[in-house]
Amino acid sequence: MRRLVINNQKGGSGKTTCAVNIAAGLAEKGKKVLLVDLDPGASATIWLLGIEKANTDKDLFDLESGYEIITELAQPTNTRGLDILPFVPIKNKNSKQFKEYPNRSQILKNKFRDFPENIYDYIILDCGPGLNLTTINALAASNELLIPVPTQSLSLYGVISLLETVESVQVKINPDLHITGILACRVDPNLRHNMEVLELLVERFGVLVYNTYIREDVKLAECPSFNQTIFEYDPKSVGANDFRSLVNEIIDKEKS
Repeated sequence: MRRLVINNQKGGSGKTTCAVNIAAGLAEKGKKVLLVDLDPGASATIWLLGIEKANTDKDLFDLESGYEIITELAQPTNTRGLDILPFVPIKNKNSKQFKEYPNRSQILKNKFRDFPENIYDYIILDCGPGLNLTTINALAASNELLIPVPTQSLSLYGVISLLETVESVQVKINPDLHITGILACRVDPNLRHNMEVLELLVERFGVLVYNTYIREDVKLAECPSFNQTIFEYDPKSVGANDFRSLVNEIIDKEKS
């Protein structure tokens, strides 16, 4: 089971678009996938379920629950093979027990470590922007990090900041975490600046940059409004083709 966190500390980097459509693309390939929504904006939850809040008295960070809370909270989506664990605010974050909990940064790591390997092929974790307890938990619980990067010059600084965080997490919490790939997204091949930033990414990070990049496509912006993935909304679109190509690259890494 591969646990893949999608993160860029800069907002507007396309994390949720990537998380939802990568998860759906993997499911389209016959993989069993769980998408975990850890973004306080609950965008992935609203996108796939059309609801803002999960109807539950528990959350993923419940200190009294073990790995079984994962399957308890997971819900099916309209895409066969894709479940989502909706965003639920951390209900006990202000309690004395939670504040004094010695390993708050590893709550998710402990739960996913014990989670049965045969239920899902992929766990995809979608984080909000910035650096907080939830993001650190997601990095600690995952073994792979995918970084979406819009092809704009200022986006490169977000990557550098995230790499510093990753190094700290690797040393202190999760030595198994590694960068599985850097994804250029929102690319307009007709804009010189976009292609220059893409070249800079490849020059700086080399083979870490996926061969596939996600082109600008209005269909990708439209499909959340219809609670559909790009494969449901327009399976022949530029966005669908790009995400299928990316998913093939991700699956190819199963062999390495």
